[in-house]
Amino acid sequence: MLTVQDITFKYPTSPINTLESIHFTVNSGRRLAIVGESGSGKTTLLKLMAGLLDPLEGTIRLDNKKILGPAFNLVPGNEYIRMVMQDYGLKKNFTIRENLIYQLRFLSAEEQDTIIQTLAKALSIESYLESPPQALSGGQQQRCAIACALAANPTVLLMDEPFSNLDILLTDKIKLFLTQSLQKNKNTLVFVTHYTPDALALADDIVVLRKGKIEQWGSTSEIYDQPASPYVAALFSDMNFFRWSKLHDIPMKGSATITAELGQHCIVGIRTDRVDVRTKGRARIKGTVIRTEFQGDRKKIFIRLDNKIQVKAYTSEWEVEKGTRVGVHFDREDLFFFPHHKNLDV
Repeated sequence: MLTVQDITFKYPTSPINTLESIHFTVNSGRRLAIVGESGSGKTTLLKLMAGLLDPLEGTIRLDNKKILGPAFNLVPGNEYIRMVMQDYGLKKNFTIRENLIYQLRFLSAEEQDTIIQTLAKALSIESYLESPPQALSGGQQQRCAIACALAANPTVLLMDEPFSNLDILLTDKIKLFLTQSLQKNKNTLVFVTHYTPDALALADDIVVLRKGKIEQWGSTSEIYDQPASPYVAALFSDMNFFRWSKLHDIPMKGSATITAELGQHCIVGIRTDRVDVRTKGRARIKGTVIRTEFQGDRKKIFIRLDNKIQVKAYTSEWEVEKGTRVGVHFDREDLFFFPHHKNLDV
């Protein structure tokens, strides 16, 4: 079990804490995604977990053994933890094969060769094994770095934006192999990503950071189905937000209860793909399309409702263009409700 307990961290040149009172646990063999906007402290948190930085306050433990940073270790890091960083961390004076052999140095030559061939094939790096890292592209180096991390078979694997530079044609193959390898060896995975579909697809649990603090921590289904704030909801879906008071002319069940609990200025959110657009028949809510975006098998459309609210939606009706009059429908159960937030411009 990896335990992060009340971690606070501040860079010497920063006037404020980069991370503040961070607390969560990752059970052995689980996969945790850390997400949040740029500058929220994601990579810093990963480096603290790897033992590459010293916290200002708090402790990080792996199976009850404290992870110590560079203030305590001449060579920063932990023997049971490996981190795939955005600069890939490959030894520049080694070939890719030599990088892999270094991770496997305690095994026989025959075992080394078997593992290297398996990883090289799975990650499509066979033709790069005799090359130095600097001769490869960013995406090629990223695959080699993942191979080296898996070769080490660590108790905990930390990955910083592990798929950011991968070719789209290889991404699904590599994600599948990574998942299967982690499950087989019962490794714990913690990864940082800005691409939230990866977090939902690969993680068991998610920590959402905002300005150095935890905004929400829970299972993938909890984060997606029960977002704690508009910030969390917007990270994981294309959202529409508006104030409840602007819906006064739209009859809806439960209005009185919602107003009593959260106030008439509470925030209402609905996912863009849950807005039903109708070009025929009657509709309680009507509006005019003010912009469209082609998205392959559908269009994303921007609608100004007659009550001046602007709503995004999707449609597969190609005749819908700018200026088209449409009806809009959404169900009460598709709405999210959040307390009034002064910084949300709706």
